[in-house]
Amino acid sequence: MNLSAQKLWLTATLTALLFSAACSRQTEGTPKPSQTKGTNSSEAISGDRDLALVRVVAAVPSEPAVDILADNRIVFPELRYKTVTEYRPLTDERHTFRVKPTGNTAQELLAEDSEGLSGGRHYTLVAYPRGNGKTELTAFSDNLTPPHEGKAKVRVIHAAPEAGEIDVYAVGRDTLFSGLESGSNSQYTELNPMEVTLQIRPEGKQTALLNLDNVKFDAGGIYTIVLLGHSQLSPHMEAIKIEDRVAGTPTGRLQSVALPL
Repeated sequence: MNLSAQKLWLTATLTALLFSAACSRQTEGTPKPSQTKGTNSSEAISGDRDLALVRVVAAVPSEPAVDILADNRIVFPELRYKTVTEYRPLTDERHTFRVKPTGNTAQELLAEDSEGLSGGRHYTLVAYPRGNGKTELTAFSDNLTPPHEGKAKVRVIHAAPEAGEIDVYAVGRDTLFSGLESGSNSQYTELNPMEVTLQIRPEGKQTALLNLDNVKFDAGGIYTIVLLGHSQLSPHMEAIKIEDRVAGTPTGRLQSVALPL
């Protein structure tokens, strides 16, 4: 190899090494996007103070599928009833969220909600019926601070408006939440780990609208129970249990799983 060829080979080799090192630094410093792991489960980036994390619960029984848009961009496409999405990162500013039927070319708008998002925070958007064929979209702030050691943390989102105000009762124990209005969420409450039957009752009544058997709350888990469906019509009232967990995960990241009850 002559001197000119040696210089050319050395220049090419150094360039390749520098490019590889730069790519490695860029990959290490770039937040990883949310990834879906199986049905209704997610692992979301956390700790990025410049981004908010948003997920959606589709609780509109009458619509075959809907798209959720943020500022006219489809962020959550083709969501069917009872879908719980993974968290997706959005910029920490005000966004206008819209619900539209999937594939609708007439730009029919089912619901709209403007929300100011804060970086590093988590939010759950719930699309649900509000009566008279209308749809509501409401954002709930998720408090994913782990519970105290040996405790579970639980809240309820009421997305079944026909039921009116409700109480959530743990059979053989006590009332967990009372007077919960449709379109609202309860405060998070810390509980001892347990497996229990939950009864959804009209406020102040003893009769049950819905029994949720063998509901398990494990230590360290952060749980959201979403009530959805109809109290009289089909599909009947039911629930989804979402478990969020940070402490004790192999990666130290937020992991979520959502299952029907």
